[in-house]
Amino acid sequence: MAGFFNYDKPGKGVEKEEFVPNLSTFFRIFIDGFWKLMQLNMVHFIFSAPLMAVLFWVMPVGSASDENYVSNLFRLCFFGLLILSVVGIPPLMTGLTYVLRNYATDRHSWVFSDYFEHIRRNIRQSALLLIIDVAFGIIVPTAFYFYSSVIGVEGAAPHMKSLAFFARAFLTAAAAVYFMMHFYIYQMMVTFRLGLKQILKNALIFTFSHIFRSLGILLLITALAAVGMGINIGVGLVTAIVILPVLIGFIVNFIVSPVIARHMLTEEQ
Repeated sequence: MAGFFNYDKPGKGVEKEEFVPNLSTFFRIFIDGFWKLMQLNMVHFIFSAPLMAVLFWVMPVGSASDENYVSNLFRLCFFGLLILSVVGIPPLMTGLTYVLRNYATDRHSWVFSDYFEHIRRNIRQSALLLIIDVAFGIIVPTAFYFYSSVIGVEGAAPHMKSLAFFARAFLTAAAAVYFMMHFYIYQMMVTFRLGLKQILKNALIFTFSHIFRSLGILLLITALAAVGMGINIGVGLVTAIVILPVLIGFIVNFIVSPVIARHMLTEEQ
């Protein structure tokens, strides 16, 4: 991360000077590319079926007659939408992010060919990231459940409960940070020639050095997912199939692109 892009340079920098990442640009690009983005969303949603199957397995909602069925279904759809849109299945997310990065920076991209081409190009790194994500996704919830059990044990020593409480809080914070790191991971993976270790390091640095931006993205997409799934679960599922994951991904890429461009010097792919 040594060096900066200079958008005041003549020549190759002229086209980038015309792109201003503001709210009007966001809506112009999104509206102009809506049908292409909708196609991208449906392709990504279909190929992400294994992830959705795993989420249904680890977060069962029970039967419709259960007292907590509606709240369990909302929780599953809410977290599932965020995971699908931001973390996803890493090989698929590289294809999704490449197309979204181009749209978010007002550049052309072929929805289908670029999606599958960049899955192929980044398959090794993204497969390693998948292993890390799976390990993180198993270890953190298991540890969280363990510490919650300690807190709930009657007669447990107060200092043990306090220790378990702080450990659980640390795990929650770590999970939030790791989630926010994915705002930056995939765009660096498809844009720069970096090792996975360096990508993860840079993503951690970006997350903390731009913590208010990272938290702002987290709050914005969390609110969007809550509204999308909270008004009506049926409508939420339909919009998730049609556009919601790509809309969330587009928001993420639109907001982080200027940050990554400003601080990274490596030649773009």
